[in-house]
Amino acid sequence: MAKEKKEKIPKVNEASGKSVLVIGVVLIVCSIILSIISGYMLVKAMDKKTEVMESTREPGNLPLTQIESYETDNIVLQLNSTSDPEKTMSFTFYVGFMLDKKDKQLEATKELLEEQKNVIKSKISGLLKTKSVEEMLRPDSQDIIAKEIYVLMIELLQTDTLDNVYIRDFLYR
Repeated sequence: MAKEKKEKIPKVNEASGKSVLVIGVVLIVCSIILSIISGYMLVKAMDKKTEVMESTREPGNLPLTQIESYETDNIVLQLNSTSDPEKTMSFTFYVGFMLDKKDKQLEATKELLEEQKNVIKSKISGLLKTKSVEEMLRPDSQDIIAKEIYVLMIELLQTDTLDNVYIRDFLYR
């Protein structure tokens, strides 16, 4: 009969078992520390993204309870047509400004609007005198005009109090 081979089973040193355990514990501790660091970095990145979103927010997103309105006097324009130079039309409307009630500069902005109302009206009229009858009669003209006036007013006022601009009583004849 063939000789039976006895396989040798290697003995596990207690020292090597302890070293594997220590290495495992160290890896677990490192992964926990890295998870905490990555979570902290993620929270900071989200905070910065929120700040950027707030600073570049779209106009008109404030709730109605947080808005105070200010309007210009009646603006009257007489514009020429691009297709027929002898054709003119009169446009009459009010420009309204939505102001953030919770902004710290609200009172200063209201005072500036009141003190400079003639200059503001003149600037708005100057902006709109570059338009033609056809541009003013487009279906989306009031929105376009309001956005252009918003940009103009942000440059003039240099404040975050202004939330949006609207056109009221837009009439033409």
